[in-house]
Amino acid sequence: MGNIMIRDVDDTAKRNARLAAAANGRSLQAELKALIERTYTHADNERAARIRAMSGKEFIDHLVRTANGANLELPERTVDTDREIFGAD
Repeated sequence: MGNIMIRDVDDTAKRNARLAAAANGRSLQAELKALIERTYTHADNERAARIRAMSGKEFIDHLVRTANGANLELPERTVDTDREIFGAD
């Protein structure tokens, strides 16, 4: 894999890229790498590149769509007041 260094990026563009990265749960580097791969990967590898470029949330949403939805019933959360707390005296 090659390396790319981009100098003199507009401050607003850099800030917006950082915000997008944070929203997608990625570092700025991972966000820009995903954008470049999604934009410039060859058509024969397009599906794989799109999946690699997804954030964790986007990937989960993709899996749920692929499975035609998911209905998960979660049990009610309970608190066990009699549990032992390790390290407490």
